[in-house]
Amino acid sequence: MALLIGLGQLPAQSQINGYNKMLRMRARLKDIYVNLDGLFKRTEQEIPNAIYMRIDEGVTRGTNNITVTMKLPLTGAVVTGNTRLTGTEEQPNTKAATIYRNNYKKAVSVEDYGTRNLDQVDYGLYKQHIKDLGTWSQQYEGLEIRQAYVERYGFSLRFGDTAAQCVPEWNPNIYVAGATDANQPVYDNNLATYTNNIVNSILSAGGGALTPTAAQTATFRMFNKIAINALDRKLFPLDIAGEDAYILTVSELQASIINDATYNATGGWGAQWYAINRLPEKVQNWYGILGAFKAPSGCTIYVTVDPKLPTLLPTGSAEPFSLTAGYVWPGDVDLRNRANPNTRDCSILHGKSGITNWEPEKMHFVQQDDDYYRIMGHGIAGVRGIQQVQFDQQNPNATSREYYGSMLVILARPQY
Repeated sequence: MALLIGLGQLPAQSQINGYNKMLRMRARLKDIYVNLDGLFKRTEQEIPNAIYMRIDEGVTRGTNNITVTMKLPLTGAVVTGNTRLTGTEEQPNTKAATIYRNNYKKAVSVEDYGTRNLDQVDYGLYKQHIKDLGTWSQQYEGLEIRQAYVERYGFSLRFGDTAAQCVPEWNPNIYVAGATDANQPVYDNNLATYTNNIVNSILSAGGGALTPTAAQTATFRMFNKIAINALDRKLFPLDIAGEDAYILTVSELQASIINDATYNATGGWGAQWYAINRLPEKVQNWYGILGAFKAPSGCTIYVTVDPKLPTLLPTGSAEPFSLTAGYVWPGDVDLRNRANPNTRDCSILHGKSGITNWEPEKMHFVQQDDDYYRIMGHGIAGVRGIQQVQFDQQNPNATSREYYGSMLVILARPQY
């Protein structure tokens, strides 16, 4: 029986090309600060807003900046015996903090009619392009919150009218895991000196090298030490479930180390560690909650995984050293240098009123048209200031600054 001759391919000009009209979106990282969900979604809520200092509602929208005053406790000597009390009166002492605000904006462009509009209409591309402004604004707010904890000021404050007043500088409270008490970094209001102190502390923890070691990770002893440091530094505790507590954000690497009883000497957390199913029901619903550490010093440290945890990269072989902060920017653009073996996780121990988020002009939508409304710009704009609230005296010196809202915990990222 003769074989049938197979047919040739249909000419390319006659072939039908099909397209799926469903627009796909890239997965995104969730954000524990702004209630933005993402990968590994659960029914969760953002961490308590007591980490923010609230601005008095009586402040007018037209205020250029805000001064917050703190009264210092009485420190004068006691008057004893028959010494006259008259003339020994102690005057009130105060320190003040200044809160700033600046513009932030973001826009996208689309076409409302014509061929360019028709080319995309079945995908709904332009509608989604505009909706993405909402996600971008949440991601940007989360970025500024992390920047404020690490470098005092959010990104918007570092430019324009507030650039001279809001120069980035490291959190005055820093604990380096693995370093002895004597080798912890001492705060200095000179940025270069403080940077050298921080990097020298990291070097000390590594035996003179920046190479990460297991002793510089989230160990049992580290939790005890940061609890003691929080007490020594008088960090304002949060009230969680009727107890004095702090919230420590950690990276997914440190979370894995904490939960791995086989990793070096970091396992065996014993009675101090409370797994998630032993926490209060409300706490169990926080974004990324891992568990809690009941410190013998009297506070509880709730541990939360932050997929966007900042990093610090120390560089240099001698003073002056460099220290660079890394963040995840909007669109999940990861600039944390985590491929560099010397990069450190920058965990944040959150106390009460660690930062303020002053927003005298709420975020709102703005538009710009061109060519008789064919080309349209859609955007968001607002006025906001996210920063630490640090108090100082009228004439500051190297040790006069006071801040009790948070502490950075620098952790190594060894091979795991």
